[in-house]
Amino acid sequence: MNYTCYIFDLDDTLLDFKAGEEKGLRSVFSAFQKQPVTFKDWLTNYHEINQATWQQIEAGALAQPLLDTRFAKTFATFGQAIDGVAAEAHFRQVLDTNDAILPGSKELLASLADKGVKLIAGTNGKTATQYQRLAMTGFDRYFQHIVISGEIGHAKPSRAFFDHIFRLYPQYQPSDFIMIGDSLQSDIVGAKQAQIDSVWLTNQTTTSAIKPTYQVASLAELAEILL
Repeated sequence: MNYTCYIFDLDDTLLDFKAGEEKGLRSVFSAFQKQPVTFKDWLTNYHEINQATWQQIEAGALAQPLLDTRFAKTFATFGQAIDGVAAEAHFRQVLDTNDAILPGSKELLASLADKGVKLIAGTNGKTATQYQRLAMTGFDRYFQHIVISGEIGHAKPSRAFFDHIFRLYPQYQPSDFIMIGDSLQSDIVGAKQAQIDSVWLTNQTTTSAIKPTYQVASLAELAEILL
């Protein structure tokens, strides 16, 4: 791959978001659940509601008002009213301290940095959360720029998110950029709309008409290609 600027998604691409998410969800369930329901059933409903929430955010809706309702909506499906803002804050407190990383991510970033390429973190999410996790893992040292939807007011896959990155590098053309991420709808669709190449990090197969430029099943496979 002959690119100059590598845009990396963070959650479930470099950082192990699922590890921190599960810990946070179990903590919210334990702290707020008063009805006789299993965590498994509760989690199924949460994931459905959370997916719909992020679809709205990625379509341009304001993030925080929606995030402040996702737990209240989840508990409401079991007939329980809770303080959604408090539950979201509880979850965020656990999530902010998640420093789990995916195997091989640190070595990949270090090797790319040694090659002298431009590394950009391009992620959806809360500003404070992402900065704290990057600092805790030490990954912040590798990125020239950190672009977070919560900070710039635009979320992937919007063209505005990528235009923000392009303005940071006016000397380069779209053909110099590549987007690397695990989300077809966020990362790959976003790259396509921005007219840049992409790498989809997944072991899934899809019948979607949306196709990445490259597809890899692991960071190890990605490292073989990039390095």
